[in-house]
Amino acid sequence: MTVAGGEETVEHPDAGEVVWRDDAGVTCRRWNWRQGPRTRLTEETVSGIFLLEGMAPMPPAEVEAAAAELAELLEKFSPGARITVHPADPARTPPQG
Repeated sequence: MTVAGGEETVEHPDAGEVVWRDDAGVTCRRWNWRQGPRTRLTEETVSGIFLLEGMAPMPPAEVEAAAAELAELLEKFSPGARITVHPADPARTPPQG
């Protein structure tokens, strides 16, 4: 379910379209990186995942620095939160240049 022109509507992904989805349905289309109301983070959220990706010419070290900064800010603004950072798999990181 999404909103188009101020009205709730149901849209269906195009064949071959990149989407984020879970068992309840599509949550994000066309690489737009925004999530809908069903999957947003709120004060009641107890678990969340932040995926950081970089594209050339951004070096992997800058993405890792951004992840570290995000983790620091989450710890600062969410006292008691358990933060786990998983570094990129070097085997899956494309070469830069």
